[in-house]
Amino acid sequence: MKKHLYIVRHGETDLNKEGICQGQGCNIGLNEKGRQQAEKLADALQNIDFGAVYSSPLLRAAETAQIITRGRNVPVKYHDGLKEGNFGVAEGVKMSEVKTWSVYPKWCSHEPKYDTVHYDKGENKIQIRTRALQALKEICITEKNDNILLVSHSAIARLLNWCAGNFIQGVPNGAVYEFIYEDGNLTAVNNKLLLLSCCAPCSCAVIKTMAERGENFDVVFYNPNIRPYAEYIKRRDENERVCRHYGIDFIELEYDNERWCELTKGLENEPERGARCSVCFYMRLKRVMEYAKEKGYSAVGSVLGVSRWKNLTQVNAAAEQAAIETKMAYVHIEGRKNGMQELRGQLIKELNLYNQKYCGCKPFIKQEEK
Repeated sequence: MKKHLYIVRHGETDLNKEGICQGQGCNIGLNEKGRQQAEKLADALQNIDFGAVYSSPLLRAAETAQIITRGRNVPVKYHDGLKEGNFGVAEGVKMSEVKTWSVYPKWCSHEPKYDTVHYDKGENKIQIRTRALQALKEICITEKNDNILLVSHSAIARLLNWCAGNFIQGVPNGAVYEFIYEDGNLTAVNNKLLLLSCCAPCSCAVIKTMAERGENFDVVFYNPNIRPYAEYIKRRDENERVCRHYGIDFIELEYDNERWCELTKGLENEPERGARCSVCFYMRLKRVMEYAKEKGYSAVGSVLGVSRWKNLTQVNAAAEQAAIETKMAYVHIEGRKNGMQELRGQLIKELNLYNQKYCGCKPFIKQEEK
C-alpha cells in the first residue's frame, strides 16, 4: 500500500495573528489573511488530482479544506486523529509567555528523551504522534486513491515531519508537505535541505556528519556581515574547500554589506549576543529562506548557533520569524552536543582550517572596496 500524502497546515486565525497558543481548546475560523492563504493553496495544488481529502474537524482546518477543494468533486471528510494537540494550560496563552516556561525548549526538541514532555493537563508528543500515525494508517487503508490531501495543524505537521527524519521547527500557516506513506513508514518527498554556513570551523563537523549519513543537502554562504571584504573572501574560500572535500555543492549569494550596515545602523555598540545579532541572524536567514523557496528546497538549516559565543535561543527566534514570513520550514541542526564540538576541533586541525578570531561584523571598520 503506497500513498502520496499532502499535509497542509490551516490558514491564519486572529489568534495566530495575536501570537496566542490555540491547541484543541480554541476553536475559531480563519481571518481574512487565512482565507487568502487557503486560496493560494488551492491555486498551488490545482494540478494535483486528489482522490480524497481529509481534515481535522476544528474550524480553522475545516474552512481551509473547504476553500482548497472548492470546485472539485471531492467531499471533505473529517478525522479526529488530525486534530491539533491538546496543549492544556498553554491554550489561550500568549506564545511570548509560553516561551519563557521551562517546558518550552524541551517541547520544541526532537530528541527522543523529551517525547513524554507536555504542558500541564495536555498531551505529550508520543500521544499526538501516535494518534496522527493511526489516522494516516486508517485513511490509507480505507482510500483506494493514490493522492490524498490532509488538512491539519502545526504540531501534527511537525511531528509527522520528524517521523520522516525532517526535523523542522516552525510550521507556517498555509505550509504544505509531501510524503510517501508505505507499509506504515513516512518518507518526505523532495526532501533537500539548504544549510546556511557562516564559516568553515563552525560548519565542518556538521557537513562531515550529514554527508556521511547520506543526507540530501547543499551549503549556502550568505554572510554580508563579514568585514573587511578580504576577510569575507578568506572565509568563503575556506568554506568552499570543506564542501569540496566532502562532495557537497557550495552556493554563494551576494555580498550585501551595505544593506547589512543599513539594517544594523544604531546598533554599532551592541555587545556579542546583543540586539545587533538578532537583526543580523534574521536578515541572513530570511534571504536564504527566500532563495530556498525559489529553488525548490524543502527546508533551511544553519550553523549560526554552533559557536559557544552565540545565543542559540536568539538564532532560533530569528529563524522562527523568518520561517513565518517566508513559509519555509526551518530545521534545527545539532552542532554542539553529542560529540560535535569535539569533532569540530579535530577537523579544524586535520583540515588545517583558517580559524578566525572574531564573528565577522566589525562595526567600526569601513567597508573596503571590492
